[in-house]
Amino acid sequence: MSSNPGGTCTWGSGRPYTDVLPQLRAEARDPDQTSSSTDQVKMQFKVDWTDGGGTARSFTYDTGYKSPTPGTVFSYSLKQRPSGEPQIPQNTVVYWSARAYDGDAWGPWSYDGSAQRCEFIWDSTRPKAPAVSSAEYPADDIWHDGVGTTSTFRFTAADPDVQEFRYGFDGAALSALPAQSGTAEVAWTPQTAGRHWVTVEAYDNADNSSVPAQYEFLVTDGKQAAGQWNLADGAGSDLAHDESGRHPAQAGPAVTFGAPGPGGAVDAAAHLDGSADSWLATENAVLDTGGSFTVSAWVRPTALDRDMAVISEDGTGEPGFELGYDASRQAWVFSTPDTDVQAMTRWEAVADGSTVVKDEWTLLTGVFDAYADAGPQLRLYIDGREAGTAIRHTQWSSLSGLQIGRVLARSGYRDPFQGDVAEVRAYDRVLPAAQVAQLGTVKPVRKGYWTLDEAPDHVAANTQSDGPPLNLRGDAAVYRPADPLFDEAALVGDGHVVLDGDGDWADTDAPVIAATDSYTVAARAQLTSVDATASQTVLSLPGEHTDRVVVRYQAATAQWELAVTDTDSTTAQVTTVTDDQVLPSADGSGQHLAVVFDSFTHQVRLYVDGQLTSTAVGMDHTRWPSSAGLQVGRSAQDGGSEYFAGALDEIRVYDGVVDPIGIARMSQLTEDTDL
Repeated sequence: MSSNPGGTCTWGSGRPYTDVLPQLRAEARDPDQTSSSTDQVKMQFKVDWTDGGGTARSFTYDTGYKSPTPGTVFSYSLKQRPSGEPQIPQNTVVYWSARAYDGDAWGPWSYDGSAQRCEFIWDSTRPKAPAVSSAEYPADDIWHDGVGTTSTFRFTAADPDVQEFRYGFDGAALSALPAQSGTAEVAWTPQTAGRHWVTVEAYDNADNSSVPAQYEFLVTDGKQAAGQWNLADGAGSDLAHDESGRHPAQAGPAVTFGAPGPGGAVDAAAHLDGSADSWLATENAVLDTGGSFTVSAWVRPTALDRDMAVISEDGTGEPGFELGYDASRQAWVFSTPDTDVQAMTRWEAVADGSTVVKDEWTLLTGVFDAYADAGPQLRLYIDGREAGTAIRHTQWSSLSGLQIGRVLARSGYRDPFQGDVAEVRAYDRVLPAAQVAQLGTVKPVRKGYWTLDEAPDHVAANTQSDGPPLNLRGDAAVYRPADPLFDEAALVGDGHVVLDGDGDWADTDAPVIAATDSYTVAARAQLTSVDATASQTVLSLPGEHTDRVVVRYQAATAQWELAVTDTDSTTAQVTTVTDDQVLPSADGSGQHLAVVFDSFTHQVRLYVDGQLTSTAVGMDHTRWPSSAGLQVGRSAQDGGSEYFAGALDEIRVYDGVVDPIGIARMSQLTEDTDL
């Protein structure tokens, strides 16, 4: 016996659900038949159930006669319910049976002698759309952190008979997820910023699907670093500043600040001499190594003859993780032990295919993804490229300080690092591959340096040999004192550019930087008068409809001002940063102005005379490229506006972030072609 849909006869918890009334089928044979005498038989189907009031209901149906040869099937469609018989209800156990009649007598019912019977449940009603929720990413049109942070999405059925959800993020093919008591949960990690969504359908036992629920949410570029130590601290400092402000790192007595960093002289690093006293350590834990995290550092090893730790975090008797160098394998390794007390196994991601080079800068990044599809995974990146992976089979949380340049052992600390270290970062989230690659863009690379000491044919040379020159426009001219003893000195060096505020400026023929990633721009400026009634632009990076970045004297406040826009449009949102600490001056050698945009911390910083004066945060939606050349002494909007009146000198442009030490150096009243 069988039903269609439904398959072979089934009862109990295995009974089928159907979204249409099925066709019942049974085969009958007459044991009295012989090859010379075959009686025809007919079949009677009986359908039983108990209604909502507890009353037993049933009806029967007789088929026509057939010859009962093997394979002869009698069938009855429940859609042909006899007139006047009760309606079969939905979501109720319906059981059915059959018996045969050969013209002389009825045979037994198919269930005689057995408690088993054929059953099904009819359900043609589609479930309602399920509810979707997420603690980290509510559907509220507010931007939430962010890329690399995993959230649990909970699906809740609106109907009690839902047995399965099918879901997909951002338009992906739907995946099945069993429902437990009408709910299910799935972990998902956004890899990009922007608007995301999950589509969820609920399915009942009859495989009826609900109307899809679509849940939308907004994701930022990701949470800021839990700790960031640029290691650009002043010589003699005993603490390394943490950009997050939460975890300053104590420096061991053999740590020396002020070494050249990965960006050269404009960048700074800490030197560790490889002794037991060369380390930096935070007082408390920075990361929970039981969950997802990322660590990264620029390193320049000056020895390769022994094991060396770059970053680790203390547990009780073992480190929660270690990122460092394995001398026996001559390779960088990112590892974590299986226990916190006495490790028997270490899960290791090894960069076997990457050559470790002495005295060269390398960007190391270790990522632990607790929710990777293949299982909790360690990933090691070298200079932004994935170099090794490993599955981590146990997880536990380290509870003590983060170490730079050494790693914990049961006997104390071991494997001190010998070399230079810079830009150490720790994130309590996964950095996806694109953001790991972006870490390399933070390193400053000079694109332009114009000393403005001379400008033959109105063209000022770029000290950066492969960079564009600066064209002097209008009446702009280089001033050089004819008599060094009696004439007014240049702002810096042998000359500076003089602008009259009436159509004079300088520019490059094409963009010097795209401004989509980290950048630094700087200039020395001296106003003709601080009583000017019109705002005056020192530097700008123009787009087609607005300026990407503007550094200006703001007449309304009589302050230096930085303005950054979010899109290249006439309706762009403008974020301004003002200096309320150092007032503009028309005296002396002017003032040094520097702007740093850090695409990884989403911060834009304004420095005046080498000192950080203002910072704006949350600038992760302001990455559109400037489309025209660098403007010096004006804004290019409206055909030219906000012309500067005064003297400008020492124009600098960098891809990447120049650290405070570099900014302080370039603010000095001396030309420095090494910066």
